[in-house]
Amino acid sequence: MTIDIAALRSKLEAALGVQLQLGALLGQGGFAAVFRAHDPFLERDVAIKVLDPSLAVDAALEEQFLHEARTIAAAEHPHIVPLYSAESTGGLLYLVMRLLPGQSLVARIAEGKLPAAEAARIALECARALAAAHAVGVVHRDIKPANILLDANGNATVTDFGIALVTSRPARELTGSTTGTPHYMSPEQSLGEPVDGRSDVYALGVVLYEMLTGTLPFPGRNVTEVMAKHISAPIPRVSDREPETPVALVRLVDRMLAKDPAGRPTAAELVKELTAANAPDALLTPSQVRRRRWKRRGIYLAIAAVSAGAVIVVGVRIAVQLMTFMVGGGEGADPALLASGDAVPDSIVRRAREAGIVGANERVRFVFIQANHTLADALLMTDSAIIRRTPRGTIRRSLQESDVNLQPIKRGGSAGGLLIVKRKGAAPDTLYQDLSGREGYLLMNEFVMQQRAQKPRDSTSK
Repeated sequence: MTIDIAALRSKLEAALGVQLQLGALLGQGGFAAVFRAHDPFLERDVAIKVLDPSLAVDAALEEQFLHEARTIAAAEHPHIVPLYSAESTGGLLYLVMRLLPGQSLVARIAEGKLPAAEAARIALECARALAAAHAVGVVHRDIKPANILLDANGNATVTDFGIALVTSRPARELTGSTTGTPHYMSPEQSLGEPVDGRSDVYALGVVLYEMLTGTLPFPGRNVTEVMAKHISAPIPRVSDREPETPVALVRLVDRMLAKDPAGRPTAAELVKELTAANAPDALLTPSQVRRRRWKRRGIYLAIAAVSAGAVIVVGVRIAVQLMTFMVGGGEGADPALLASGDAVPDSIVRRAREAGIVGANERVRFVFIQANHTLADALLMTDSAIIRRTPRGTIRRSLQESDVNLQPIKRGGSAGGLLIVKRKGAAPDTLYQDLSGREGYLLMNEFVMQQRAQKPRDSTSK
């Protein structure tokens, strides 16, 4: 259908009178044209969308158009083009609305398919507009890229509420047209059945598909073929044409294009789902998801390897300590100094000789045993040797000065001289507390000096 723009301009100028000064033609479609106009009283430019006067509009449809336009004007939603007035004058139906700088979504799609994040955001803004309109009982009936305007920042605004009521004719009245609304009609609208808000959701699903792929889901040689596909053809998957589309958007388009309206989300539900689909994680492409999954697995494997390594290290340490303990060098329960010099109890000395720890003629000068006074884990210093009895019953004797080493070490937050008895090539022996660094040094020094002053003697147990 071609509009006679010259005749339409003449009729519109007559209808506007002096209230608005008609300007340049901004665009036209199959059923309407848009003109720039100037409001001399408010000193602002506006857009006027006027229907083709050749459309058959009866009194009932005209009243419904005006009522619906007034209703949507009251909604005042950020993503709905503000309507200043809806008029029926001189045989013309037209809307006066804000003039928005920018371009329509048609021009944006003509540049190529949109990035998933941009497409998801525009779809969300349109869904919010539809939810607001549906909440006041207005169904758009003609959602398509030409009716979605983008401002300088790319934000979407839905236009033509009210106009769509007249131009969205039943499918049988549009046969023969090859462009326009039929490419976005829901199955029920193509069949001429009553429609509700879910028909708008279907149309927005087509728009979202087109934004993501750059093509229509159901192209055709004529309107009849296009409508037949919308009614009965299988839903084409976005991922079949664009494999790197985020999974959340692929699934959502499938639901929006469901043949049965009951299978589609409402506009309010769509807002929630598109909000979730706009999250950074939801916008990851399948390849990005796979890379993240493998990266996460790599991290888990690294953690597992580190943990396993830590377990191995701990296990080795335990094994070393166990082996050291088995050869008589493990860390014990820290026996304390029981007595020294003549204060060493005779009962301890007697039991040490009976156990073969010290010789019959050795003088015991210092005894380190546990509080229960048993010799199961003990260290004794005699005039000629340091003797160690381990919990396994092993008896070791240190006879040379080089076998003995004192290392003052802090333990438990307090300073304590810790006596370490060593043999050449052997691991350190049990640590014994209750010696300050000075006391331990004096004891050890006294013992070493005695060794130097005396000739080494046989210290074999008798």
